[in-house]
Amino acid sequence: MTALHPNSYELIRPLLLHMDFHLIGRSILAKKTPAQIFVDNNEAPKALFAQAGHRYILAGDAEIDSFNRGIQKQFNEVILPCAQTEGLGGFAVYYDTPAWEKKMDAFIQGKEIIHADREYFACRELKKNWREVLPEGFQLKMVDAELLAMNLKHLDTLKEEMTSERPSVEDFLAKSFGVCVVHENELAGWCLSEYNADGRCEIGIETISEYRQRGIGTALTLAFLEHAFSHGINEVGWHCFKRNVPSAQTALKAGFDKVCDYHSFIVLLEEQK
Repeated sequence: MTALHPNSYELIRPLLLHMDFHLIGRSILAKKTPAQIFVDNNEAPKALFAQAGHRYILAGDAEIDSFNRGIQKQFNEVILPCAQTEGLGGFAVYYDTPAWEKKMDAFIQGKEIIHADREYFACRELKKNWREVLPEGFQLKMVDAELLAMNLKHLDTLKEEMTSERPSVEDFLAKSFGVCVVHENELAGWCLSEYNADGRCEIGIETISEYRQRGIGTALTLAFLEHAFSHGINEVGWHCFKRNVPSAQTALKAGFDKVCDYHSFIVLLEEQK
């Protein structure tokens, strides 16, 4: 297993074709998302293992034994110890073919691995107006420097979300965008762009628990879409766990179409009671 230099990222584009609904791949190739890429051969790669933040990607040929031993070593000697030192509760692993499923127990030893069913939705046109959905007494605002200077409850949580995919708040403000809903002096929810690349982006959305079931999530999504489509975005993606019915319902209400089901792994690092 060898690290791939960013100047050679184009070599792995064919390996990511079967995962194109994961925009993180395109964002890595465009060098908009920092990542560490390992391949079996840095001149003609047939398999890759990528780390971008707390997300991991497996793609290509799952039967290269020497490469798989390298993945196992990386997980158990580097990734797991670092994750536990950081106090992470777990992380996600995405893959392109079922062949990788048989390898996970060997890759990660001594930790609980959950096979998670997920869904992907996409939207290419605005079909509704957020102004008709937003409840009375709530204000829609852009996530910008002016908002971050306000004294609002849950602002720290919003900043954490802004840096979940970007290395800093400043980098988010420069390269991403988002909308939020404010009630009096409190953030009620927000919708942020993720992995902006090639005229596409994905959604990261959160509604504060006490404000759910009021249509705020739908209003946020519609306002996000309005801004996205008027600022050069052609397609917006939405990922969620299949068991998360409210998330899927919000996507459908906002005009998204179901594209596909897929699987991922969740690796749990904390002891389960």
